[in-house]
Amino acid sequence: MTLLNVAIIGGGPSGLTLANLLSNSPKTVNVTVFERDTSPASRTTKGGTLDLHADTGLAAIDAAGLRAAFNARSRADFSSSFFSIADRRGKLIFRHSDDAETGNLRPEIDREDLRDLLLDALPEGTIRWGAHVSSITSEGALVIGASGVKESTMDKYDLVIGAEGAWSKVRAHLTDSHPVFSGIGGFEMHIINPDSQYPKISKRVGNGLYFTIGSGLALTGQRIGSGAIMIYLFQRMKGPSEPQELIDRCGSDLVRVQGELKKRYENAGWSAEFLEWINAADPKTIRAWPLYEYLLPDGHVFTHKPGWTVIGDAAHVMTPFAGEGVNAAMRDALELAKRVREVANLDGAGRAEALDKAVREYEEEMFKRSRRVMSETMRNKNAMYADNAPESIAEMFQELIGGGPFA
Repeated sequence: MTLLNVAIIGGGPSGLTLANLLSNSPKTVNVTVFERDTSPASRTTKGGTLDLHADTGLAAIDAAGLRAAFNARSRADFSSSFFSIADRRGKLIFRHSDDAETGNLRPEIDREDLRDLLLDALPEGTIRWGAHVSSITSEGALVIGASGVKESTMDKYDLVIGAEGAWSKVRAHLTDSHPVFSGIGGFEMHIINPDSQYPKISKRVGNGLYFTIGSGLALTGQRIGSGAIMIYLFQRMKGPSEPQELIDRCGSDLVRVQGELKKRYENAGWSAEFLEWINAADPKTIRAWPLYEYLLPDGHVFTHKPGWTVIGDAAHVMTPFAGEGVNAAMRDALELAKRVREVANLDGAGRAEALDKAVREYEEEMFKRSRRVMSETMRNKNAMYADNAPESIAEMFQELIGGGPFA
């Protein structure tokens, strides 16, 4: 039997999950992942913590046969991991914890650890490191890196899958629709040693996620596996360039940027306790972060093109305010892999037609499924940055998932 040849552009969670699912025995698919990083260790931005859900991220992990490896790297101490919402002065509005008795379990794993376990499970030679697809020609050739070397896909790959994020070159080959600025932007920074240096902050955040919200701003602390705390500062903004413009105005002096951010929150009435979160972060870790999304109801939909498709953020980028992005991406990988592997078992002239039909079916299912997740994310975003936040978002979460309201 002739192997089906698949190219995956992008080695993030969705692309690597798909590569693992397609590489499962028996071998019927030959997978090549094009990754812009030059090595597994070359990425400087590691990302925060992800919680995987039973019917999406965890289902994909199970289908790939990676649950044992996942359990070894993930955290599931649900007794001390809380999702908390407070106002800007520290009044606790809402608190929720996963519950082992009801089966509402969402184990956490750092993005870096998830990537490592997915990489470790792949057959040697699957990843082409340093192979950045900088563009795709109208004829479908991949343009690799600054050198402009063109690699034809016509005779080499039966299917090319874009998994390289919001600004996917594969998606641009399919459609001229692009993500739009969500109206929210901000910064990420890290408190490196909170337990020893900032025990009060460490106690307040705990092992979970702690939101403080008000006046169109949000200040969030999230524990990661190293023990560090990721700090996120987001607010309503007029345009996506605003975070980087602040850095530029400060002459790339990140200590000055930190001071400007503290002043911004101080002027908006944040308590001294939360202003200390900004002070405690290492300024060298500050990163500008504008947030993008596709507009509903159909901003993410594209016209099918034989031999090409997309998954994850390349298909339906959304803001992080529902915690669904990586889960939706891994579900994409699961659904697409299932259909591709069924076709790979065929041989002969009918296989190309069957593959095209399978990819069409995946896209139609993905459009519907992702529309629901995007709607939930949009609702959360609007509630979080509403004029009556944090009460608006606390009431919404209380209705959706339960948990404690606090008077």
